Amino acid sequence: MSSQHREPALTIRPPADLRQAVTGELNERNLEVQAFVVACFHALLADPEGFLGKLSEHWPDKKPRGRPRKNDQATTDSDTEAPQERQ
Repeated sequence: MSSQHREPALTIRPPADLRQAVTGELNERNLEVQAFVVACFHALLADPEGFLGKLSEHWPDKKPRGRPRKNDQATTDSDTEAPQERQ
């Protein structure tokens, strides 16, 4: 069954400590996280260069997506050792 919501969900998973700190800061100002995200979207569209410029020092490192490739997991010291002779 498809979603009954008008807008599709945006799922993000910030680190728990960061989310807790941000929620606390926003709660002190009577603001909600969801409204903050929407406000950030509007700010980006209003002034992309200025908004992104203010965020540049806070931008997280890019994370690899998906599962690691099996070949990457199999790369061990045994791959670099010389083959043993069969007897």
